[in-house]
Amino acid sequence: MGQSGKIAHVHYSPDWRENPEERSLGSKMVSEEVLISCFCNLGCDVPDKPIVDKCLQLCHDYDINEETFVELWVAYSVPRSLNIDPTLDDLNKMENEELKKSKTEFTESIEHAVSTMAIDNQCDEEMINVLDLYGAGQSSSKQTKRVRSPTEETESISKIRAVSQTFTPSTYTSKANVPNRAPSTNVRGKVLLYFGPNVGSWKNRSEQDVSISKADNYHVPKDAVYMYEMLSKQGAALSSSCESFGERLCHIWNEMGPTNSNMRYVRNVSSVSQVPFRTWGRISTTIDKSAGNKIVTLEGCRRSKGDNNAPFVRLDLSGIKHYSVFPGQIIAVEGTNTAGNALLAKELFVQGYAPFVDAPKLTGDLRVYVAVGPFTPSDNLNYQPLWDLMERVAEDEPNILILIGPFIDYTHSEIKKCTLKDTYQDFFDKILSRLLQCLQGKRTRVVLVPSNRDVHHDPVYPTPEFTIYTNKLGSNASCLYPMPDPCIINVDGLQIGMTSVDIVRHLGQHEVSNTPGMDRLARLANHVLSQSTFYPLYPPFASLNLDTILWKKYGCFERQPHIMILPSDIKYYCKVVNECLVLNPERLQKYTYAKLCIRPNSNGKWSPHNVSCEIAKV
Repeated sequence: MGQSGKIAHVHYSPDWRENPEERSLGSKMVSEEVLISCFCNLGCDVPDKPIVDKCLQLCHDYDINEETFVELWVAYSVPRSLNIDPTLDDLNKMENEELKKSKTEFTESIEHAVSTMAIDNQCDEEMINVLDLYGAGQSSSKQTKRVRSPTEETESISKIRAVSQTFTPSTYTSKANVPNRAPSTNVRGKVLLYFGPNVGSWKNRSEQDVSISKADNYHVPKDAVYMYEMLSKQGAALSSSCESFGERLCHIWNEMGPTNSNMRYVRNVSSVSQVPFRTWGRISTTIDKSAGNKIVTLEGCRRSKGDNNAPFVRLDLSGIKHYSVFPGQIIAVEGTNTAGNALLAKELFVQGYAPFVDAPKLTGDLRVYVAVGPFTPSDNLNYQPLWDLMERVAEDEPNILILIGPFIDYTHSEIKKCTLKDTYQDFFDKILSRLLQCLQGKRTRVVLVPSNRDVHHDPVYPTPEFTIYTNKLGSNASCLYPMPDPCIINVDGLQIGMTSVDIVRHLGQHEVSNTPGMDRLARLANHVLSQSTFYPLYPPFASLNLDTILWKKYGCFERQPHIMILPSDIKYYCKVVNECLVLNPERLQKYTYAKLCIRPNSNGKWSPHNVSCEIAKV
């Protein structure tokens, strides 16, 4: 090894190999070959003899095996941006900073975690301590199970809280003196908004079991390939969607109004005509720096022969009393273009709603709880809002609990600082283990929807579903239903559409409108339904990695769902838009969530007014 500390590939001399392959180190048998193999499996260069000897010595001093030692090295080196290939200096630093601090606690943590895996994951409490393999701090305390009986509510006062212990795994050091952001006792359970008929009790006393599946909509697959977009394919996808949706708008518009055989439909948005005609295209906006106003243009979807650029024309909306447009919106417009420099709009048509789905075939009341991430306060990773919610869920036992990401938000301050000592996937598995522990023995099904902001998952939209490692979570993981983002789930014919992206806020920041006195939130939600896509904005928001090809295939819906969940940072709401119940439960980070009670159809027809929605504090 040179002065720079860089490790090169070395060949071991025969005299070194003369020693037995396994050396007795205390009570452990540590193998040089196994240690070298563990490093190679991580992509490290083969360590030379002094480094191997140092590693073996550390294994002996702290009574740990080869695989655990390599895992500890990775947990130490990665957050500190060290070379994955170990050096003597870095190994000495790891020993001084981590291993020597609490040798006794470290040994107990390792022995307990190893014995946990040897027992083949017998219980969920033991699974919580598996992540102690990556830390040298104190071992996680065992969780106290809560004995619940839905028929004996009087015992609830004397019961131990299922989440009374703080979620502070050994891989994360909780901050001291962090203020408690949980609602006060008199605020807990406070109803912020109520919609629909009154619900006597939210406790589910029904024994019915529900089936959850993906609706007949196209959903992004697990193995979706992304980041392979070419500009030509991207442009073709946008033109194709504009062409088909624009023709659909014109057809619906023509069917709704009185027959006008004299009305011309033209594909070229920049056509010059002194008589009214109808055309369609995609809205785009630019800023007029001199006046400080937004200029609205209409871009066509048909290029002229030999022209590489799509036709576009400035859209003059001064002749329309009320309007609301945004970039990416596909509209049909009626107007005139006398001089060729602007299309004077007389009427806009944007009602491209997808057909309604059939009425659900529920046999009893269906209770659905909805919570949206982040699930932990912005200054720590204790996930207390989630555990408080899980206590409520365990008591009420709804049929379905929908959790929409982000679960581990890459924008979180503690994630940015790399304070975790294990992998993000392992930390996510630990969250799921704790969640399943709270639901042990319950009939509640959990729908997991990822976010492109999840640091342990694919940072693309549309986003594939989570991979659930059942070997880590145990048999209780069967109640987890991972779904992609966006998705539409089918529950006995009831279809619920959802996405994690804050499309309402994105639209609100780019909308150009003149709609005094109108309900702005309902108008923004209506844009999603009228465009028949979960994300109609284009270009997308700056922080969103939108894959246009995946969006065209999996970001739209051919049938309008009964309920649409559109999470947002803006204030919570629950509204009926085009016979669809649209709600924003806000963020669980603020201790806010939503409860739904969906009743069977009384006359065989779907009505969103048969649904009760309560948005409340945990």
